[in-house]
Amino acid sequence: RLCASVLLQVNMASVSRSSQLNKAVRQQYMSLPQGNACMVTYIWIDGTGEGLRCKTRTLYEEPKSAQADIPLKWNFDSDASTRSRLKGSNSDMYLIPVSMFRD
Repeated sequence: RLCASVLLQVNMASVSRSSQLNKAVRQQYMSLPQGNACMVTYIWIDGTGEGLRCKTRTLYEEPKSAQADIPLKWNFDSDASTRSRLKGSNSDMYLIPVSMFRD
């Protein structure tokens, strides 16, 4: 029991130092100027109907609404799981925002 107690105390001490370091590093990055840029993530169900996919882009102004301020269409070549469902057809996909949530 004594060994377990000592090991636990040593482990807690190292976690505490690590925790302080992580907070300092986090604060350093959080204080960097960000300007008006924000990241927008598009989320959709893939061609299998079972998988969730996402794609992120940077906008240089924070959007007020999905329909008004986020680019209406964003195309890309769909992934392999989607292409397998689209044999013989064009695999380009268009992402159209329909809703917006603050992260």
